[in-house]
Amino acid sequence: MVTKSGIGLTAHDDQFREDPQPIYDGLRGESPAFRDADYGSLFLTRYDDARKVLRSKDYGVDARKSLPDSYMRRVAGTGVSEGRGKTAYEPPLVLLDDPGHRRIRALMSKAFNPHSIEQMRGRIESITAEMLDRLAPGSEIDFIGDFAGPLPTRVIAEMMGIPAVHCADLKRWSDDILRGYDPERDEAAQERLRAAYIAMSALFRHAVDERRRTGGTDLICAMVRAQEMDDRLTDLEIISLCTQLLVAGNVTTTDLLGNGLHALMAHPRQLARLCAQPALIERAVEEILRYDCPLTETARIAYAEDRGGSCPVHRGATLTVSLAAANHDPALCAEPHRFDIEREDVPHLAFGSGIHVCLGAPLARLEGCVAILAFVQRFPGVRLGSTPPRRRHLPFFRGFESLPVRI
Repeated sequence: MVTKSGIGLTAHDDQFREDPQPIYDGLRGESPAFRDADYGSLFLTRYDDARKVLRSKDYGVDARKSLPDSYMRRVAGTGVSEGRGKTAYEPPLVLLDDPGHRRIRALMSKAFNPHSIEQMRGRIESITAEMLDRLAPGSEIDFIGDFAGPLPTRVIAEMMGIPAVHCADLKRWSDDILRGYDPERDEAAQERLRAAYIAMSALFRHAVDERRRTGGTDLICAMVRAQEMDDRLTDLEIISLCTQLLVAGNVTTTDLLGNGLHALMAHPRQLARLCAQPALIERAVEEILRYDCPLTETARIAYAEDRGGSCPVHRGATLTVSLAAANHDPALCAEPHRFDIEREDVPHLAFGSGIHVCLGAPLARLEGCVAILAFVQRFPGVRLGSTPPRRRHLPFFRGFESLPVRI
């Protein structure tokens, strides 16, 4: 019987945070389109339903079109003011519908296609090796704080042409901005979010101004030059894209690495198989994404009434699509709760689907393959440390605040 709703279906709930799959299974079996009255949302757990909604033109992502009491209104910011009427905010790409979404995505597509991202492999391998060299064999480290957290920040900062000296600030600001996705955030968290967004925006605004004067070859310069049919990105759009790439892309890649190593340590035969057969790394990363996906949910707004079926959907309603539940639906693959790095061609939804499929997916996949393989090859005997891992208390994003391991 379904007993959880609202906060009980988020990482604020101890049971849900540690092992959500039994709860997802119960919802999928009893109420696959569960009306969560506490959060004003329809919670979807079946793969077919999730994929249909994500690919349908009848649903969008503009929070301003959602009902006033809906979940989407609670987690989507409406703007960050710098005072005196000046705004530091442009809705991020993930909250834009067409034609704005199509326009910006077209301008960005060349920088994030698989071929362009593959050109970064050598540099990602070098950064990974440099960070591994700092870790002493036989010691106990925090895999998140000492490796999985800093690495994606360093990669995306270098990709943008931001000096490494800013990486610690960028990581701290990212963590504060991420709290914007928490419907339970308090005023203090909201103020830290505002301060972090303004500080990060100022850094990116300076970088944009500099690239317009001097040019360059980094990603921000590519955004400045991006043009299609005489259309260019505005400065505020570039700042918004940089912020989104750094915040969402940074944390999800960190969580991919953390969740991946945790799953491998929990399944030592799989870890040994990967070390013995490095060519399995691409399949392993896909299985990690399916088995313990970093982004657990995404939301859509109904743009039309749908009174068909057993659960009517009203215009403006929020649908919470559980990517984590859909990825464990028996309709997707056999024995979905089994971790198997040799699974083939499972069309999981870890990066979403449809027009809003994750722009940074090729980069996350490449970083996951390079970093996970390099770490387990350097430390094949890695095991959990003396202190238990600690999961993050944040809806939407599933990962570890701390993952102590002995190497």
